[in-house]
Amino acid sequence: MSTPHVLASNGAPPIHSPLESTVNAHQLITHKKRFTPNLSNQISDWGLDNAGFDYNIVAVFGSQSTGKSTLLNEVFGTNFDVMDDLKRQQTTKGIWMCRARDMNVLVMDVEGTDSRERGEDKGFERKSALFSLASSEILIINLWEHQVGLHQGANMGLLKTVFEVNLALFGDKSQDSANSSTLLLFVIRDHLGRTPLDDLQATLIAYMQRIWDSISKPAELEDRELTDFFDLSFMALPHKIYAAENFESDVRTLRRRFIDKSIFKPGYHKRIPADGVALYMERIWQQVQANKDLDLPTQQELLAQSRCDEISAGALTEFNNQGESEKRQIVTGKVISGFGEMMRAWRSRALSRYDREASRYHQEVYKRKRANLVERLDATLSPLFLRQLRNIQNDVLVSFKAEIDRGLSIGGYNFTDDSKPRASAVARFIGGAREAVITEGDPTWQWESELQLLKKDIQAVIDQLKNDRTKARMISASVGILTAVHMGPLVGVGLILGGVVAGSSAVVAGSAAIARRVTVARAESEASAVAVSGVTVVSGDTAAPCVAVTGSAAVARRAARAVASTVHFM
Repeated sequence: MSTPHVLASNGAPPIHSPLESTVNAHQLITHKKRFTPNLSNQISDWGLDNAGFDYNIVAVFGSQSTGKSTLLNEVFGTNFDVMDDLKRQQTTKGIWMCRARDMNVLVMDVEGTDSRERGEDKGFERKSALFSLASSEILIINLWEHQVGLHQGANMGLLKTVFEVNLALFGDKSQDSANSSTLLLFVIRDHLGRTPLDDLQATLIAYMQRIWDSISKPAELEDRELTDFFDLSFMALPHKIYAAENFESDVRTLRRRFIDKSIFKPGYHKRIPADGVALYMERIWQQVQANKDLDLPTQQELLAQSRCDEISAGALTEFNNQGESEKRQIVTGKVISGFGEMMRAWRSRALSRYDREASRYHQEVYKRKRANLVERLDATLSPLFLRQLRNIQNDVLVSFKAEIDRGLSIGGYNFTDDSKPRASAVARFIGGAREAVITEGDPTWQWESELQLLKKDIQAVIDQLKNDRTKARMISASVGILTAVHMGPLVGVGLILGGVVAGSSAVVAGSAAIARRVTVARAESEASAVAVSGVTVVSGDTAAPCVAVTGSAAVARRAARAVASTVHFM
């Protein structure tokens, strides 16, 4: 048999600081074995909902009317009801919880064993032991000195129950007992000093070992020792009335061990974040009440799924409420400066909130739910990202065309040398696109395809402007030739003019070289109803296309303007 892990009192000096005002107690389990609601709100009222793992849970066991509630009130500053000395009847019914003063400790006062009210009903005793072991880090076993060595009086029947249900809960844990264990703190009341504490301690250890050896264990746990699951600590308190000064001093010493956390080990903690304690305990009690096997890892995973979903939903709601003004402007086609930084900040805040509250829970569940949250955040941001890209693209094209137009308006713009404005437009888009990226290297935030579309659009703008300038030049040249019919001889052309009278016709003719440069398709002028058609005339020995205009001189001028839209140079 291995030597028990015995933690002795540390002999710390008394604490002289006064206790704060009373903290209200909350009934967890009713006398009729029902779990009461609103524990979550109560934990919030106690100021522990954001404590994370920075809290501890302690429970007390003992026979009825042994002063359990009085002990808790003295050590932890709680306000549990205590027994009326005259009536001598049960005061704690079910399980109650209260926050300790000056420390992040939740204290559970468990209904006393061997109560007259319960009679032969031992079911609640076993269920409360199972519930407390699944929740608490330290079990305080409260007993009188004269009860040590007595089976019932020393709560040995209860201890046997505790050991048995502990095997059911933690029987498959690793051999390293430091990783997960529970402290059994025996507080021996009304210690007179005739029997040294060491002797009382040895008696209790020997008795517990006999109980451990007597309980039925699965074959794979036959070689497991009591100390694989429990640490043991012992403390004696003198009589509260007849040795009041010593009693108060020792109580302050014990209290200090809880305040400075020297009594706690990391392995005692059940690793349930404070904001999940209420839901965890409720589910544990439901399993206990249904007499189902209590699989704590499964319960912890289920708790994690529920809490991570709640935390994720809260983070997503906060995320969706951000940037309403900017989102509206993006949809209307406006480029928002620094919009990528805004989106990254929104996303980061949502994930930080989730990580802060959910990372304390079951790691696989936390990571899986985090990935789901990332997908939902990105699904919201992706359309905004693409809209920003399109807005930048449109803005770049407008600016690019305006720059080319300015060059054309002052004359001398060379379309064969447009590399500088092209490069400037592309660089501006790339800068805006990179700023809008949420996560570098993630395919969700790629913008290369939009860049290629921009380059095609830039080329289309250039082609259109070229065509427009060519068309303008052709219109100018065509109008000049046609209006020359009624303006007299054109130097170097040698025009032949017919009679220019109303209803008569005028024929424009020129040299073969000039005639070949002009082609006129059929056109109509709505303003003058003048017919214009391509005809062939002879100039010298060469036949060439020419223009015939029917009408007066004024009509001819109007026809020239109408025909201009259909004339182009070959």
